Amino acid sequence: MAQLRMEVRDSAGTILPGYGDAFFDLRLPGDHCRVAQTLLRMIRGDDARSPVHSVHFFRDASEIGSWSVEDERVESFIDACVHTPPAAA
Repeated sequence: MAQLRMEVRDSAGTILPGYGDAFFDLRLPGDHCRVAQTLLRMIRGDDARSPVHSVHFFRDASEIGSWSVEDERVESFIDACVHTPPAAA
């Protein structure tokens, strides 16, 4: 059975030891980007100085999902825009 590999990286793209893991790939349907998002939030917690910048999932040599601090910022910006009422004319 193949393995799914997870990497956790800093802002320079360097793999941070002690965070990543490899596990059996059950090929379950799912959004690996959202799993990466959840893990990034869990690992970083409320620590704004955390060196953890992104989480990546690989199947064989192909990246199948990732999430980063930039993705968080973009998603927050989009959410703010969607929930901000238009200016009165």
